[in-house]
Formats: sequence, C-alpha cells, structure tokens
Amino acid sequence: MLRTSKLLLSSAACLALSFTVACDKPAEGGDKAEAGDKADADKADADKAEADKAEADKADEPKKLEWTWKTSDVSGAMKAGTTLTYKQTGKDAKGKEVEDDYECQVKSATGTAVGTVCNGVNHPSEDKGANEVATRDFNQYSPFFTTERTEVSLVERAELTVAAGTFDTVQAELEGFMGGHYTVWMIADKPGVYAKVHKHANVNDESDQTDMVFELASM
Repeated sequence: MLRTSKLLLSSAACLALSFTVACDKPAEGGDKAEAGDKADADKADADKAEADKAEADKADEPKKLEWTWKTSDVSGAMKAGTTLTYKQTGKDAKGKEVEDDYECQVKSATGTAVGTVCNGVNHPSEDKGANEVATRDFNQYSPFFTTERTEVSLVERAELTVAAGTFDTVQAELEGFMGGHYTVWMIADKPGVYAKVHKHANVNDESDQTDMVFELASM
C-alpha cells in the first residue's frame, strides 16, 4: 500500500513538473509570428529609406533645359477669366519712364483660340485699341506677350523669385520676324504664365526706345 502511494505521488510530482515547464516555455507559434512582423517592419523601413534616397537623388539632378509647354497645355490652362498682374517698370517706345501695375486678362477662350486684353492699372494706355480684345490661335507660348513666327533660343533653367513667389523657370529669347523681341522666364509647370518678361526695342524700328520689365505679382 505504501509503495503504491509513493508511486502515485511520484507520478503526480512529474505531472506537476511537466506542466510547470510547459507553461514557462514560450509558444513557438508566437515567436514565429513576432519574428515575421519584425521582418516585415524592417523590410518596410528599408523600402522607405530606398525610396527616399531615390527621391533625393532625383531632386539633386539638374533639370533639363527645354521648352516645357505644349500648345494643348496652354489652351487647357488659359481659361476665360484668367488674370495675371505684373509690376511694370522701364521705358516705353518714346523713352518715357513707366512704373505701374500691368494687368492681363483672358477674355475668351476656345479649344483653339484665345482673346486677351493687357493694360496698365493706375496709368492705362490711351492708345487706340489698348482695351480691345486681341484674338489669336493658341500656341506653345503665353498669349499675353507675343511675337509672330517666333524663333526661340533657350538660355538657362533656374529658380527665379518675384513678388508672386519662387518658381522653376526656363529663360529664353523670343524673336519674331517683325522685329519683336522678348526675354522671358517661363514657369515650367504653369503653362501660359511667364514669371518675368523683358520687352526690348523692335529691331526694325530705330526710333523705338522700349526697355520694359514685367515681374509677376499675382495670378
């Protein structure tokens, strides 16, 4: 009887010890799940770091010197009612000093043509036709400062700061066959909008003293 009791006690003790060991031992399934979650998190962090580096490398690359607008871009952006205001300084065709706000508006726009009016705000021009709508076909240039049969010479691509903000611009010389000449700073991602315009004297008119600068103030 005593031997039987000892055997039962030993069995109970072993069972209790086995239970304790089993409880103390971490679950293998939980370990694997936790390890998997950590691996996923590490991979996500590595992917993000790689993407951030690629974005930084891309930002450091010099931007291509090119005319960034297409005719369809300009016609899509220059809707009726579009209004730009420039700070105007310099000399007019007669050599008179001018300082004014210069406002340009799109009065009408279809898929192919645009009608515009530009004039001084504080000292508007009294020239005949100054407030008449000028209508022309859309092209790859701004509809506000135009030349005919334009030849383009690209100069540089750089950031430019004016009253309206700081912009990624492409500087270019625009020369028309009638003698018109503008130096423009096109805003690369805003079709139809120049951040700055320098209007030069007409090369076919010796009496023309124009030397006028327009800097974008609002849009």
